[in-house]
Formats: sequence, structure tokens, C-alpha cells
Amino acid sequence: MISAYNLLPSKKYFDVVQSPVIEFDTDVKSIYDFPSIFGNDIDNFDEFKKFLLGDDGNRTEPDVDDTDSPNVLKDNFFSQAEKTHESLDSWQAPTGMEVMQIAGWGLDTISGIKYDDCDFIFCPDELSNLDRSLLFTQDGDETVVVPSAVEMDGNAEKYYVNLNRYNRLSNLKINREHADILEIKPLQDFIKNIIQDKKELVNYISTEKPEVKNEDKSLRYRLHSPVALHIYDKDGRHTGLIENKNPISDLKFFEKQIPNSYYMEFGETKYAGSEGNLAQTVVLKGEDLGTFTFEIDEIIGNQDVKTTTFSNIPVMQGMKAEVLISESVGEMKIDVDNDGETDAIFRSGEVIKKEDLLGIFEKIISSLDVDKTVKDRLINKIDNAKKQSEKGHSVAADAMLENVKHQIEILSDINTPEKFRIPKDEAEKLMGIIDKIRAV
Repeated sequence: MISAYNLLPSKKYFDVVQSPVIEFDTDVKSIYDFPSIFGNDIDNFDEFKKFLLGDDGNRTEPDVDDTDSPNVLKDNFFSQAEKTHESLDSWQAPTGMEVMQIAGWGLDTISGIKYDDCDFIFCPDELSNLDRSLLFTQDGDETVVVPSAVEMDGNAEKYYVNLNRYNRLSNLKINREHADILEIKPLQDFIKNIIQDKKELVNYISTEKPEVKNEDKSLRYRLHSPVALHIYDKDGRHTGLIENKNPISDLKFFEKQIPNSYYMEFGETKYAGSEGNLAQTVVLKGEDLGTFTFEIDEIIGNQDVKTTTFSNIPVMQGMKAEVLISESVGEMKIDVDNDGETDAIFRSGEVIKKEDLLGIFEKIISSLDVDKTVKDRLINKIDNAKKQSEKGHSVAADAMLENVKHQIEILSDINTPEKFRIPKDEAEKLMGIIDKIRAV
């Protein structure tokens, strides 16, 4: 769609925004050597254009079904967007017209994207397997970064709305951000003052951009998986997905009642965040067979001081995991079959062991809708692999898991009697779980 090209960062954007729009981990070169072309990041328009247009022809446009590889844009559409940007970016208000720019500040806002290689050892080295993660800054209104919002040259006046402070103190079950910034009563009053030629500042509005304080703390969550993410604070306020009551709609709805919290999805990855000074509970609910990786970034001031990762946890539909966060990130409690009993506990900072993951996998196998003799046979083999892992015999454990994988593949064959057969799609997901566990 050609009009979407107009939403790309323009040349002037790179003049006013200092942070890079794309970063590359050094390991990404195992899939594609972006660092030798661009260095560690892309922070100027020429590099950005080269990346989007396919590195001077070295990359081609992915297949229409490939939504994971970095896209290669159309040169003629991009050129038209450049002309549009030049016209818009050079616009000046007519003589005698006053211009006031009002920017929202203090909410996590996407500032770029980071590419990394696929950390899974069985992952093919293809562009479609690049790991992607969003880069955030608090210098924005959840949609637009501040430098871009107040970039007009000349005598345009600049004002800043402290959305972070407003959301925290207003005691509403809704967070104001870019989309509804004009719903803020103090801002409405300020605009009224401007119309009446008063320009009197009101609460939450300033002519100087606010700054993040050293003691400010926030949390950022990333979830890679077939798992739903929910956050609850001590007052029962919720941030995360909510039910779509239209049975024929596949749209997803979410709410963000916790002050300065957010929720968003990009592909299979969920991103959420909240203030770090609030006691909160993160609840993860399994939606399908697979594995999940849950990451928690603790931000103090402007510094990312700690990341807690719970990696490659097997999951099935209905499974529940909880993490309590107060002064620090607590342990993760997992209830595999959602019967109210804790089946596994993973503590922050501790290495998750293969045998612990196999214990969860056994519970998943026991829940399969297949003859009990099949489940018992598979669980026995998994238990033997778990015992070998506990003894430190990783090679023997991996060999046994490979045998389990082979057995599952046989059981999914169409010639297997229906009573003993595991559906093909289910078998593929189970084998994928085994691969992830073996990689630990």
C-alpha cells in the first residue's frame, strides 16, 4: 500500500532524533552479515534507505507468505514518499500565524527494532529466523517520540504534557496516551487559555521537557509463545487481553487499567510494561502446545539494570504460571494442568535445568487425549531421560529424548490405529518441545 510509505521516518527525522532506528547484535552475522554493511546500528537516513531497499540488491523481496524476513520495499514507492516528506518537512507557517507544538512525555514508546540470530540450536540460518525485539524510550507518548512531535523549525512554541505523572496521580482506570491526549482536562484548559490569549500554564504542562528521575523504576515484559499475558496490581486493576464478546470476530481487545501500563503484540511476541514501584502479579495462561520464554527488564532511571529470563518452558492450553513482583522479581510458579496445585517453581536468577522442564513435559504428555498405554510408555521414557540428566549424563539424556521424538513421530502416522494415534499437528508441537528441551 503506497500510502503506508509516507509513515516511514523521513530524512529530517534522523536530524532531530538521535537514537538508532535499527540495532544489530553481533551474532546476527551467522544468518546475514548486517554488521559488515551498517555497523552495529542504523542511525542515518542513507543507511535506513539502503536497508529498506535490500542492501543494493543483495536481498530480494520475501515471498508473500513470509512475514518474518525483513521486507524489501519498492524503490518507486519509496521515492514518492521521499518527495512527500520533503514537502511536509519544509513547510513553514505563514507570517503572522502562531504555532504551538504540544508533545506527550513519559510513556514507553517504540524507538526502533533490534535484530539478533536465532538462539535455538536447531534453528536454520535463514532471514525468516531472525530474532526481533522492540527498542523503547520513555521520551514519548506511547506512539510518537518527543523530538519528532516538536520538530518544527522557526518560532513554533513547545509545550510538554507529563503523561506519566498524570496517569499516576489521576486515579483513573485508564491511561491517557497519544490517541486520547486531548481527553486530559488540564490540557483542555490549557488549550482554552491559548485560545483566550492567556497562555497560562496548568498542572502537568510545562515549557521544559520533563526528565526521568534517577529513582524512577519501570518494568518491561516480553513474552515469546502461545501464551496470554496478564498483569494485576494490588487493587485488582488489570492490563492485558480481554474477551471479545463478538463470536464472529477475530479481533483482539485489551485494557490497561494499571497506571502507566501498556500491552501490545507484534507477531507471536507480546510486549507489556508498567511502573516498577507498584506491587503486581504477572499471570501467564497457556493457549496452545509449545514453549514460552518470558523476559522481564528492570529499568531504573534511564538504565536497564537487570533482565530476568525464564526460557523455553513447555506449555499447553490451560496451563497457568504466576510471577509476583514487589521490590524485586519473584519466583515463577507453574500449574501445568490448572488444578490449583503448583507443579514447578523457577526462581529468578537460577539456571533452569533440563530435568525440571522434563517434569513439566511429563504432565503435558499425561494430558494427551490418547490411550493410557501410549502415555505411560512415553512418560516412562521421559522419566529415564530425566534421571540421566539429573546424573549429569546429558548425552544419554539427549539420546533418550531423540527416541521419544521418534516414537511420537511413529504414533502420528496415519497407519497407527486411531486409539493410539497422536494427531499430526499435535505431534509436531510435541517434537518441537523436545528440541527446545534438548537445547537447554
